[in-house]
Amino acid sequence: MLHVLVDTCVWLDLAKDYRHQPTLNALEQMIEAGEVQIALPRQAIDEFARNKDRIIKESGQSLSGTFKRVKEAVRQFGREESQAAALASLDDVDHRIVFLGEAVNDSIRQIEQIFSRSQIVETTDDVTLRAARRAVEKKSALSQVEE
Repeated sequence: MLHVLVDTCVWLDLAKDYRHQPTLNALEQMIEAGEVQIALPRQAIDEFARNKDRIIKESGQSLSGTFKRVKEAVRQFGREESQAAALASLDDVDHRIVFLGEAVNDSIRQIEQIFSRSQIVETTDDVTLRAARRAVEKKSALSQVEE
């Protein structure tokens, strides 16, 4: 069995981009098959919970803001004969952004499901001290494994 530790920022990146859903599906299948065990620091659970609402909010806002700017550019600089069709197409895609928000919610639920099946690693004083020592010495956790 492969034991995997994934940093919080990776979980957040997986949540905010619907294109990572196949990766999450594959990870779930490997966990279910007993091929992979996720080691999950308590801190990662807490950080994910703290940031998930922001991820949901930003995912829709970012694309919606982009579409508004693109539509304004089409209105200002687009050829009159193709402007209406271009704007209609952009409006259609803009309305589909709602589904992107749902996809982000699905990804978050999927990640939390993975969390529920993971081995939780509590953050002890010893773990915190070792992490602080590595940070002061400018060493990664990987360099400690290699020593």
